[in-house]
Amino acid sequence: MFRLALLLAGFSFVIACGSEPPPSLVHYVAAQEALAADDYTQAHKALEQLVETATPAFKTLAEQAASAGDIEAVRAVFKPLSEEVIKEKVPEGYVLAYCPMADNNEGAHWIQKDGPSIMNPYFGSSMLHCGVFKD
Repeated sequence: MFRLALLLAGFSFVIACGSEPPPSLVHYVAAQEALAADDYTQAHKALEQLVETATPAFKTLAEQAASAGDIEAVRAVFKPLSEEVIKEKVPEGYVLAYCPMADNNEGAHWIQKDGPSIMNPYFGSSMLHCGVFKD
């Protein structure tokens, strides 16, 4: 009986760990949330952490975003960073969002935590809920 309980506990641990988003996505979303909140300091901190966990595919973009000197510069680099991030499968608990007005009406995507409201990192408080969720 003890072996069965131990086996089930181990199986539950594997399932729980398998559902965790990768650290790079956690840091990316922390930056997205900070940009939506107009918080350059927190965005910069999250992006520095992203550089440490980024895959080679988007490490250079993460470095560019982390080295940006102000929030507008971070937002400019956030679009190509987001384009790279959304190439991966969006894990459960997260959603793909899109703002058609971002990047001078060229539009831009991002990933955010699943929730009832769009939290736009490209405009922050000036147009926080501008955008739509994508499938």
